Parts: sequence; C-alpha cells; structure tokens
Amino acid sequence: MSDPNRINAENLHAGYDTQAIVKSISCSFGPGTFTGIIGPNGSGKTTLLRAFSRAIPSSGILELDGKDVRDYTPAELGMALGFVPQDEPRPFAYTVMQVVLMARYARTSRFAALLPADYDRCHRALAETGITDLAARSIRTLSGGEWQRVLIARALAQDTSVLLLDEPTSHLDLAHQSDILMLMRNLAASGATIIGVFHDLNLAALYCDRLIMIKNGQMVADGTPAQVLTPEKIRNVYGADVVTSCHPATGRTFLMPVKTTNGNGSHLKSLNVLVVSGGGSGAGLLHFLAGRGLSLSAGILATTDTDYLTAQALEIPCIPVLPFSQIPAHELEKQKAMLAGADRVILSAHPVGAGNLPVLLALHDVDPARIIIHLPEGREFTSYDFTKGTAATAYQDLCAAGAACTSTYDGILRLLLPNLNGDENHETRNTN
Repeated sequence: MSDPNRINAENLHAGYDTQAIVKSISCSFGPGTFTGIIGPNGSGKTTLLRAFSRAIPSSGILELDGKDVRDYTPAELGMALGFVPQDEPRPFAYTVMQVVLMARYARTSRFAALLPADYDRCHRALAETGITDLAARSIRTLSGGEWQRVLIARALAQDTSVLLLDEPTSHLDLAHQSDILMLMRNLAASGATIIGVFHDLNLAALYCDRLIMIKNGQMVADGTPAQVLTPEKIRNVYGADVVTSCHPATGRTFLMPVKTTNGNGSHLKSLNVLVVSGGGSGAGLLHFLAGRGLSLSAGILATTDTDYLTAQALEIPCIPVLPFSQIPAHELEKQKAMLAGADRVILSAHPVGAGNLPVLLALHDVDPARIIIHLPEGREFTSYDFTKGTAATAYQDLCAAGAACTSTYDGILRLLLPNLNGDENHETRNTN
C-alpha cells in the first residue's frame, strides 16, 4: 500500500554552510490540505520550506510521494512539486508570458516545442492570478505585487500535486491576498497539498486548515489554528500578548494584540485594580488597561455580558453570575472581598436595575478616595438608572463623597498615577 502522505519528513535537519537552522523536525502532509508554517523572524520557516523543495541540502528522511526527494531528477521534481519563493532576481527583460511558460518545459523532451495545451495552461494560470493583462509586459516593469503574482502563476502552470509558497502574500494588497489564498484553498479542496510560510497569523488562521509553529528551528506546535494560536503559545514563541477569539463572520480563530506595557507601566505594576462594570461598558476599558502592567480583576459579571467575555479572553479574574437573576449573597461577599483588597476601584458607569443594584451599593463601604468613576462625555448618571432614581443617587453620592470622575481612559491613567502630569484633581467634573 502506498504512503498516503505527499511529503514525509523525519528527523530532518537543514541549514546553510555549517550552520544548522532546522533541527530534528518530523512532519507529514497529505493530499487535500492547506498547511501554514508560522514562527518569528529567523525561526527557520523558509529554511524548512526550501529543504522540502530541495533548494538546499538536508539530512534525515525526506520523501515526496514515497520516494526520497534527493533521488528525483530536476524534471521529475518539476512535475511533482512547485515552489514560489519570496522574490527572485529579474536579470533579463522576459515578458510575463515567457516566464510562466518556463513552467511547462519540465513536461517536454529536451528539444521539443511546447504544445497548444501548454499555452492554454499558462493562459489559465494568468487568469487565475489576475494578471492576464500583463502577459506581454516586461517583468522588469512590474511592481512587487505584480511580480509575486507572476511567480505564483508560474508555479500553478507546473500542474503539480504539491505547491510550496514562501510568504505568498507579502507584497499583495488586501483584495489580491484574499484572491490568492482562496485559490490555494480551492486547490487544496481539489486534492492538492499546499504548504505556505506566513508572517500574518490572522491570514494563516483564516485560510489554512493546519498550522505548524516553529521556534529556533524546531517544531513547537502542530494542529488546527484554534489549537496552535493560543495566547500561551503566542507569548512563549513570539513574546507577545494577544487575545484570541472566534470571528463572528467566519467562525475562524483570530488574534488581537494586547498593547504592551508603556513607559508608565513600571509605576503601575504594584497596583491592584478592580473594574466594576456591566452591560458592555467595561470591555474597551479592560482592553485598555490590560497591557498597562496592572493587576486587574473584574468583579461580578453576568455570563452573557460582553464585559464577562472580555474578562475571560484577557484572563482577568471575575465573579460569574447568571443573567437576569438575583445575585447570590455569597457572590456579593466575594465582591466585597475584592473591593477590600483593591488599591483602586474603577467604576465604569453602566446600566443598573434591581438585579445588579447591590453591586453598586457595595461601593458605599469603600473609601471614596480609592474610587475612580468613568462617565463618558455627554452622559449623565440618570441615563444609566433603571431603579426609579436609586442608582443615579448612588452614583452621585459617590462623587459627592470624593470619588474622582473622568470621561476618558487617559484620565483614568492620570488618576491612577497622580504624579504623571501633576494634575490629579483636574479630571473631577460635575455630573449632576
């Protein structure tokens, strides 16, 4: 029985001169798949792809359709595997069509002329990549994005079952990125084996069905985008903090970077900050504060609330409660314990009804000097009151007792770090 994998690598090592870049990688790729290879700069992504294509020497097992890739003649390899580099020199003024036609020579005898079918396939490749109108143009006159599509068209014209692409969209605009990657997905759906190197993780997650993550020349993760693109793995491999979510339109995993700690972060790291919010009022605020080095908590939140989903995504501790129901007494006690342990409490003005009124009223037992109220510009506390005046009065009483009030996120930072601009008291405003 033949090996179902198109490419099979075991204990693969590859590099340049005496420097080993790819170290002991084992993986395989079957038909009908679109795999993205991801990793930080210098991790070995391109080296691995070039090893697969036999562009650089390698050691270990490397098989293409069950045969050692090193045993292929150049013509045999050209009929089995296509490779799209990041770029390629353009020393001669060939036309676009001439470059694409070069893909067909592996399928002809040494001195034979190309057949009409060869020209038809190349015209189709031009159409597939949207460059039919460039067929007669000199490649020296092309932009980077146009040249990249020519290289892709040439690989398509080879009609191979395996296609390797090294950052295939790095020079393309948004529309052409989508067109090319959808083309790759369709080829995979038709049975081809597509392997691409990606820097853009969201593009890789959107179009690939499998991701391989490389760090320091070694494979550290292999699986679906949802399995590979976790905040922990991104932090460990890229040194970046991200939030992952499921895109509502595509159902695919996507990443949102969390702002790294700025110059003021070192002054904020020791602060324990509790954000009291609800009704979606705290989602943006939690994102804003998450990268500032603060020790954040989010208190009581209904499990259907956007603020709760944001806290979960950002791994911010909170107290989940069922929506549209009375808050249990023991959960209110947890909230009071959080209030007691917080250095500062940020109250994001939010809709208050009978169900969540106890959360607001619990703030009256907190030293008002520790409270910062975020009230957006143009809003009044009465607009958040669904308790016939009780909630508005509670908000206003906190201000009257000395809680600071600001309409901006930057104002919150200034109040958390009063010596930043020497204007601690400038944020307090009349909210009656």
